Amino acid sequence: MRTLIISSLVLLSSLASCQQKQLSGTTIKSQVKMDQKMLDIYKQVKRYDYTPLYEVEFSQDACGYEILINDMPLHRYLLLGSANEQRIPINDHILTSGKQEMIIRLFPPQLSDQSWSPTLVDASKFKIKVIHHNPDNATETYKQVFEFSTSNKPGTEKFLGSGQKVFEFKGSFNAEVPYQLEGWRNSKDLSKEDQDKLLKEAVAVYNNFRNVLIKKDVNAYASLMYDKEVELAKAFYWDTPADSKERWDEMSGTVREKREILPLKDFKMVLYAGGKVLALQPTSEMYKDYLSAIHAQTEDDDIQVSFLLHKKAGSNELTPIR
Repeated sequence: MRTLIISSLVLLSSLASCQQKQLSGTTIKSQVKMDQKMLDIYKQVKRYDYTPLYEVEFSQDACGYEILINDMPLHRYLLLGSANEQRIPINDHILTSGKQEMIIRLFPPQLSDQSWSPTLVDASKFKIKVIHHNPDNATETYKQVFEFSTSNKPGTEKFLGSGQKVFEFKGSFNAEVPYQLEGWRNSKDLSKEDQDKLLKEAVAVYNNFRNVLIKKDVNAYASLMYDKEVELAKAFYWDTPADSKERWDEMSGTVREKREILPLKDFKMVLYAGGKVLALQPTSEMYKDYLSAIHAQTEDDDIQVSFLLHKKAGSNELTPIR
């Protein structure tokens, strides 16, 4: 089974010598300080009278698919199977009110014998809506602001894009949100940098993150993810102490679980958000629908670890953004 984590790490064993005890005490104090910083994130979230939650609701059959909002990857699935009305929140992809761009790409399906169709097939279909509501108002109904459904060839029930290797649809919808996120708006355009050098930088950052996960270093993890978590809290209105505690407990608890962090291999570099966001993504058949080349395994699950990078304005350092 596959799962997605957006999570973190942990504690240290006791040490023998005086000097080691001093270091351990310092480390523990540092961890407590970082824990508290994560628990205080809610203080940076404004309270609003209206807190709309935007979501995509979609279904597909006989095709792989990729969904991007504002040229940022939301979800990708390429393996065998169908999806019936899955729903994913998208507020973290909406930086401010106004027009939002959507891209949907459809790919040939995997067949029952585990091989791949060379093209999209007659039975391929995809449907998606963007809806929103106020989760704090139990009586408010969902409002729809966008819908797309694949079309059939005239006079038939065969998909219009049957026989194509890729089918792409571009559309837009308007969103009204009370917050404004910095996100990637002023990030550096990575497409203008030396791509070989950029790849080496990205690999180093990914491997550093892998080491943080392997060592279960909660303090280092929280430091890496802090700015990202502040933006997520603002986007999803996590404005109470309980919200921050639940989020941090979930993150740190997930990473504390016993699992193997797999080596970084068979990947490619992909740019998003008009070249401002970077990801290393797997190229192997088994994991090519993953959005991040970092993943872990437990006895029961294969876990994808979300890790998208950017360079803030005025900085030359790759740091996590989503």
